[in-house]
Amino acid sequence: MGLLFALTWYGFYVQSLGGLAAPFLAETLGLDESQITALAGWIALGAFGTAALTRLADRRGRRRILLLCFAGIPPLALASAFATTPVAYVVPQIAVNALLGALLTALAVAVAELSLDASRARDQGHFGFFAAMGGAIALLVGAAVPWLPGGWRAFWGVAALPLVAQPFVRARLVETERFRTAHADGRVATARVGDLLRGAYRRRALGLWTIALLRPVALTATQTWPYYHMVKTLGLPPASASLVYFVGGGVGIAGNYLGARWTDTWGRRPTAVIGSLVAVASGIAFFFVPRTSGPMLVPTLIAVMAVNQLSTSAFSVADRCIDAELFPTALRATYLGVVRLMSAAAGVATMFGLSLLAGPLGSLANAIALLSAATMLPALALFLLVVPETRGMSLEQASLDEG
Repeated sequence: MGLLFALTWYGFYVQSLGGLAAPFLAETLGLDESQITALAGWIALGAFGTAALTRLADRRGRRRILLLCFAGIPPLALASAFATTPVAYVVPQIAVNALLGALLTALAVAVAELSLDASRARDQGHFGFFAAMGGAIALLVGAAVPWLPGGWRAFWGVAALPLVAQPFVRARLVETERFRTAHADGRVATARVGDLLRGAYRRRALGLWTIALLRPVALTATQTWPYYHMVKTLGLPPASASLVYFVGGGVGIAGNYLGARWTDTWGRRPTAVIGSLVAVASGIAFFFVPRTSGPMLVPTLIAVMAVNQLSTSAFSVADRCIDAELFPTALRATYLGVVRLMSAAAGVATMFGLSLLAGPLGSLANAIALLSAATMLPALALFLLVVPETRGMSLEQASLDEG
């Protein structure tokens, strides 16, 4: 389990780089708000590759996909570091996005399958903690941009360093017992993607895939652009912007503990609904903290960021439990791969939507507020309709996979 958490730390470091690098990339390549959001939209297309790779995780095993993704990201990160044009940056980033999505999906699945039933929520909380640590390291690197050789390019140079850890990871990473059992008794060989659209799984899958198309619009809109907003719109130095993330995110780490506790006491459903609603509301509020706040600007941003990150960590624990518990071992990663694809489609729609709306609405902040409000409420209503409560069930009971 420790190695899986180390890979989680690395994966979320890489995931954090896109938003952190955005203001510096825009300055280097001469991109305005519409162009930088459009660039992010193209990069999100890597989710099609994620969907294919996660299907292989259900056919060939979690270990193989984890090794493939961990080996592929570093050289692509290095290519991103040396990019001098938008196209030269976007092409390797699409591939990074595909591999990163598959890596994080397979990690979440592996953690769920290796966990004891009584500690599943707690282990998902640990997963969130190491994810936050990866983001924190990215923030530290971001704060040091003015002093780093190559500036923002050093972000991606650091992401290439794990090339040297490949032999260690290959030697110590093992397959999950649940996958080995499903493979041995034939469930892997007979499982088909269409099984997710039959019987009891159909309502779950179609409902959650629709939610994955709606809710990430609000989450992507509110959580991708805070760093850009602070540096470009509010005029804060990178160190101050990183401080907001670092302190607010530091408080937010407690959300992993609280999310695990609430998920096991209140249940998966209420934790997911309340947490995501608070996360989006505070995310919108962040963009409307007035620049005229004077000496209270940074403390106010920190407080709002803390609420956002704490609630995000809490509902993410519930989400990961739900995603692991509602579908069988032979299709668990496949289901999540489609979730990634839906979320990426939402990301593409969000970025191009923001690109189109920022001008007519007068600001990126107004565009973020409109898109977030229009997608979050229907997503929550659908969630309550299709997602059953699984608190207290074994993984096999909740997923109807007891055969």
